[in-house]
Amino acid sequence: MITFSLPTALLTVGILAAPPAYRTYHNERFGYRIDYPTTLTPQPEAGNGDGRRFVSADGHTVLTVYAAFNVYEASDGDALTQDWQLAQNTWQQRGATFSLSRKLPTGYVLSGQVHGHIFYEKAVLRANTFTTFSWEYPSARKAVMDAVIQHTLCTLQPSVAGSN
Repeated sequence: MITFSLPTALLTVGILAAPPAYRTYHNERFGYRIDYPTTLTPQPEAGNGDGRRFVSADGHTVLTVYAAFNVYEASDGDALTQDWQLAQNTWQQRGATFSLSRKLPTGYVLSGQVHGHIFYEKAVLRANTFTTFSWEYPSARKAVMDAVIQHTLCTLQPSVAGSN
């Protein structure tokens, strides 16, 4: 029979529950910043320099960050609403179901499930530029990812690139 003393058990739980270390990604083209866990591997930056993906070793947890100029500016309607609707349609085309879809005064948030994974997307419109990040991860990782997502929410510094 294996027994653990309470301090050993608490130490083991503390090590397993330790928050991840983070690095900051700074996008040169658009000027935004966001922290990502060091357990994710940065992929090559997009050819147009708008962002990049960060992927776990098993490929099941992905953070995607990017920025884009507001292309809706000259069209009829509210740019924020149009981008929010486009993002919803994109997730729905992938088979997503939403548990949260909320337009905010300066952006929007989407969350739900897609093929057994949870997704969370946040976009911010500032200086005529959308800065967006999205997480996708297995449902079994929800407890750990809640804190990680909260950290990325707190560290996002949206683009101030201005109009194109």
